[in-house]
Amino acid sequence: MRENDLQELINLRRKFHSIPELSLHEHKTAAEIEKYLNNIGIQSVRIGKTGITAMIWSDNHDRKKQKTIALRAEIDGVAVQEQIEWEYQSQNTGVMHACGHDAIVATVLFTAKHLFEHKSKLPVNVRLIFQPAEENGVGTDIMINGGVMDDPKVDVFMMYHYVNDALLGMELSKGASSAAIGKIKINIIGKGSHWSMAEYGHDAIMAAADILKLTQKINHNYQTTSPFIIGIGQIQGGTSPNVISGNAHLDGTLRAAKLTDYHALREQFITEANIISERTKTKMEIEVDSEPIKPIFSNRNLVDYGMKIGQEVFANGACLSNVEYLSGDSAVDYFKHSRGIYFIFTAQEVDKKNYPLHNGRFNINERILPLSFKTLYEFIMNFDGDWYEQLEN
Repeated sequence: MRENDLQELINLRRKFHSIPELSLHEHKTAAEIEKYLNNIGIQSVRIGKTGITAMIWSDNHDRKKQKTIALRAEIDGVAVQEQIEWEYQSQNTGVMHACGHDAIVATVLFTAKHLFEHKSKLPVNVRLIFQPAEENGVGTDIMINGGVMDDPKVDVFMMYHYVNDALLGMELSKGASSAAIGKIKINIIGKGSHWSMAEYGHDAIMAAADILKLTQKINHNYQTTSPFIIGIGQIQGGTSPNVISGNAHLDGTLRAAKLTDYHALREQFITEANIISERTKTKMEIEVDSEPIKPIFSNRNLVDYGMKIGQEVFANGACLSNVEYLSGDSAVDYFKHSRGIYFIFTAQEVDKKNYPLHNGRFNINERILPLSFKTLYEFIMNFDGDWYEQLEN
C-alpha cells in the first residue's frame, strides 16, 4: 500500500475516533460518511435518521445478473469516558469508540473507494451498510426494514470486528462466532419502613443483594463445557438513607455460547429468584428474554474461501478458531436473509498493556487497518459467482 493511502486510512480512523456518538444520535458521524462517499462519487441514501446505505454497481457484466455482497459497518460509540490523552481522543465527554467502530467505518469507506475505482473489474455488486445503534441492538432492524438486503437481493453478507487480545491476524470460525444473549430486568417491590421500626419493612435492597449473590452462585456452580455469564450491570433502589427501601430495580445480561445452556440457565435463575422473593417477602417481577439474540454462524463454504484469502494476506496469522465468545450482535438477523461470514481481526498493541472492549483505555494496533482492508478487498474482487451458484445447487 502506498504511503499516502496508508495515511488516509489512518487519518480516517482517527477522525471518526474523535467524534463518537451514542446509538441513534450518530448525526455528525453520518454526515462525515456521506461526505466521504459523495466526494469519491458514490451516491448514498439515508435510512432512518442516521443509517446510510449505498451501492457500488459492477460495470463488468449485466448488473441485474450479478451477485451482490453486502459489507456492514457499525457507526455508534458507547457511553464510556476515554482515559487516554492523544491528539485524536474523543471530543464528546462520556462517549468513546471503545469497541473499534471507528476503525470499522474507516476501513469500509476506504474499501469502498478502491472497489469503486475498479468497478470495471468488479465481479459483484456491493451494498454498503453503515448501521447505527449496534450497541443497543436496534440498528439491525432499522437497516433491514429499510430494505438493505433487498433490491438487489443480497447473496453474501460480510461483517467483521477488531479485538486486541492477540497479535496482528485474522480469525474465522465454522462454529458459533458469538453467543446467545438476553436481557434481565427485575423489579423488586418490598415494603418501606423507618429503620427504627425495621420489623415492619421488607427490604427490597437486601432482596436485590440476594439476587447478586445468586448470580455469583450460578456462575460458579453451573456445569458446562462452554462459556456463559449472568451479570447485573445496573441497580437502583431506595428513597432515603433512613428508610428501608420499598423498591429496587436491576438490569443485567445472560450470555451463553450454546442455546441449550442459555435456556437451562434462564430457567434456573428464574426459579431461584422466585425462592428469594418468597423468603424476603418481596414481590419480584422477573423478565429474562425467552428468545435471546441467537449465535452467529458463518457459512462454512464462505469460511473456506475467506481462509484462502486470509492466508494470502496474513500467512500463518490467519487461523480457523474454535474459541467460543460471549460477545453478541443482532447482526444475526442479516444472516436470515443471506449466507454470511464474520471476520475477527486481531490487533494487539505490542509492548503495551492492552485493555478490553468497552474500557476507557481500549485501543488497537493501527497496523491492522491495511491488512484488514486488503482482506475485504481481495475477498470481494476475487469472488466467483459460478462457484456460488454451485453452492446453491
